Amino acid sequence: MKSVALALGAALASAHEGTLDYNDVLLPDYAGMTYQKFLEENPRESANFEEFLDRAAIFSNNLKAIVQHNLHYVAGRETWWMKANKFADWTPKELAALGGKKGYMPGKRSDVLLKKGANPSSKDWRQTPAVVTPVKDHGSCGSCWAFASTETVESAFALSSGGSLLELGPQALVSCMANPDQCGGSGGCQGAIAELSFDFTAEQGLPLASDYAYTGQNTACEQYTAAVVVDGYVKLPENDADALETALANIGPIAVSVAAGQFYLYGGGVFNGCTGATGTEVDHAVQAVGYSQDYWLIRNSWGSRWGEHGYIRISRSKDNVISTDNKPADGVACVPYPDSLPVGGECAILSDSAYPVGARAGASQTVV
Repeated sequence: MKSVALALGAALASAHEGTLDYNDVLLPDYAGMTYQKFLEENPRESANFEEFLDRAAIFSNNLKAIVQHNLHYVAGRETWWMKANKFADWTPKELAALGGKKGYMPGKRSDVLLKKGANPSSKDWRQTPAVVTPVKDHGSCGSCWAFASTETVESAFALSSGGSLLELGPQALVSCMANPDQCGGSGGCQGAIAELSFDFTAEQGLPLASDYAYTGQNTACEQYTAAVVVDGYVKLPENDADALETALANIGPIAVSVAAGQFYLYGGGVFNGCTGATGTEVDHAVQAVGYSQDYWLIRNSWGSRWGEHGYIRISRSKDNVISTDNKPADGVACVPYPDSLPVGGECAILSDSAYPVGARAGASQTVV
């Protein structure tokens, strides 16, 4: 196995910096990799020796799966490759709590009409100056919903203001936003939804990140001055690839929901690995920043060392496939929770998408 891994690295590894060239693949070489070496790049303190051994076993099993999967990638039988990233020794319980629940709030839509028409063959909002802020890491708090919605407000304000790209504070949503109907969770690090975030931003606004630091914890709401407010939001039709593509082509980055349970170890390429029930159970919120005819370009909030500098390309081969999420109480629902919900696309990426409207500078109101 070591000689195979070495051949993989020697044949395909090449360094790249800055803007990612998808044809320039950095495939990791895991020859001689041990759990101790992994910990040098991904330090953690185990509570005791038993926990250390448990995590070492998880890492060993994941490493075998990664090397085997990457062999298939080299042979042309896979369109994406895997990496022993920071999640390689996480327990199933830790991974389940990572995304936070991402919910669906029906019925509330802006009267702003989505432009229809011929779309360009591809779009990447990162190529438009001052639209997308740097990739963040929300840590172990289930605040993906706060990051996806905050990032989308940032982009909407940048586009409406002609290039004023501000970094806003998702901690204000984690600490201050109520979630009485338990949409996507009970709030804070226990999950919520982008639609509620946009409503909150319309009522209270969001502060600058420099004024409200992210702690990754459920903390008491602090007084802040709103830097950006919005008028409301547009919720796209569920499971409609044309609607998402049109919004990305004409509006800007969009907050979307996904079933993330099978791409923790994603390293690069066009991901098409959402299979079985887990592949349709929506549990994570991310920001769509573009598309091609083959994939959706997605910005995650697991740090820039994950995936393709913090991004993942999710296959569009299942755009017309509708599956069933049998655990909407864990993801795409508000109280009262339905028994199931239809979800479309690879990793249910078409299930729930929304964007804010009317983004503008705050009126310097103080929020308590």
